[in-house]
Amino acid sequence: MAGVDRLDMLPDVLLSMIVSSLPFKEAVRTSILSKRWVRIWQATRNIELEEVFFVGQEPTDQQTRDARRRGFIEFCVKFLSVYQEPTVRKFSLSLSNPRGDRSGGFVDECIRFAVYRNVEDLELDFSNSAWIEDDDDGVQPESMFDLPPIVYGHKNLQSLKLYACGFRPAEFENLKALRHLSLGWLEVGIGEIRYFLKKCPLLESLNLKRCWNATHFEIWGNKDNLRLRHLAIEQCKFLNDWISVEAPNLTYFRYSGGVGSFRMDVNRCFEEADLSFEIDDEDDHSEIANLLYILLDSLYSAKVLSVCSSLLQVIPNGEEPIQMQAPLNVQHLTLSTSIHPNEFYGIAFLLNSCPHLNTLTLMLGEGSVLQEYEPPFALDITRFWETNMTIMTCLSKSLEIVDARGFTGTPNEITFLAYLIHYSRLLRAVFVAVDSDDGFENTQIYTRKAQVLNTIKPASRNLQIHIY
Repeated sequence: MAGVDRLDMLPDVLLSMIVSSLPFKEAVRTSILSKRWVRIWQATRNIELEEVFFVGQEPTDQQTRDARRRGFIEFCVKFLSVYQEPTVRKFSLSLSNPRGDRSGGFVDECIRFAVYRNVEDLELDFSNSAWIEDDDDGVQPESMFDLPPIVYGHKNLQSLKLYACGFRPAEFENLKALRHLSLGWLEVGIGEIRYFLKKCPLLESLNLKRCWNATHFEIWGNKDNLRLRHLAIEQCKFLNDWISVEAPNLTYFRYSGGVGSFRMDVNRCFEEADLSFEIDDEDDHSEIANLLYILLDSLYSAKVLSVCSSLLQVIPNGEEPIQMQAPLNVQHLTLSTSIHPNEFYGIAFLLNSCPHLNTLTLMLGEGSVLQEYEPPFALDITRFWETNMTIMTCLSKSLEIVDARGFTGTPNEITFLAYLIHYSRLLRAVFVAVDSDDGFENTQIYTRKAQVLNTIKPASRNLQIHIY
């Protein structure tokens, strides 16, 4: 209570600033502190109205879900009716299929509420929670709502997110202040993408998720007419697997989906790439490896790189199975991996290709194993890290931190970490976070297995191993 009392000494305006910095759900929870806090949280400038808070994600019968949905809408109506602040920084509404139960009028009221308060960040998500993220049946959902004209006239809007919300591209011409645009579960053509970049001159961030029907993805510009710094393409369906990006100011690129032909023209200011690919056993792994090699080579200036297990399994099957001809500038490498034998050569490929690597993060247990995997060379699973490797440049000259998350103590996990400990001359810290999702007893077993790492003779005198 002492902590609460000290907070109560602060003026309302300062408490409102504190509450506005919290996620909306946490801001609501402050109402239990006192009657004064009920008034304070209702003044938050960051409003997030999400149906899932009421309906939940667990399976329930339709009658129960409908009742909870009505409760959610009633809560929203009451909250908006008592809100007294003249401005709102962020307004987010998540409501699946508002056309299904004629909730369109409610949605219109919410949008008008936000625009009248000069909202800077508007998020509208009408996607259905029942839509399966990895569904490949080819059926594309219709937009659940159409963006009303009042939004197109809101010239101060800086960030807009539209999921399953239809829009008219020509109307974006008035949104000159727009800096961030996210589109999801929508049909978006290549012409519309180019139109956004042309008519929204301040646009710095473009995110596309589950969009479809573009012939391909292609953007270009110079430093003056294309300010785009952040580009994310997630599970989009292009008619042709061709992605071409010429963006001199780009610093971040995230891609997840199928492998296609990538042409990335970025400058030295480029900082981070996050790559995740869907690769099947039936695919031509040699061809895919060469395509991925070209992509990595074009992103050579990235200081931070995250890759998936599929890339690790495929990349050594190309024309360059050992390493990149020109080294990457990566200083922080994140691998989604199970340290499966299928990934051994791919892990070695990237370590060989990153001579300046400072931090290696291992997201253990993530990714699927290709059943038709063929190693580029003979593979001795039990002795691979002992006998099949020369000492990599990063181990002798740059690697300082290893961060392993989701550790379960498999022999391959222990052997690989032991290899890093034994040969990394500058290694300062190894962090091992054991998997805590399998129950308390298993967590204890994983922790005991991790203690084996303390018995490995390290190459560095300054090494500390942290197990938690």
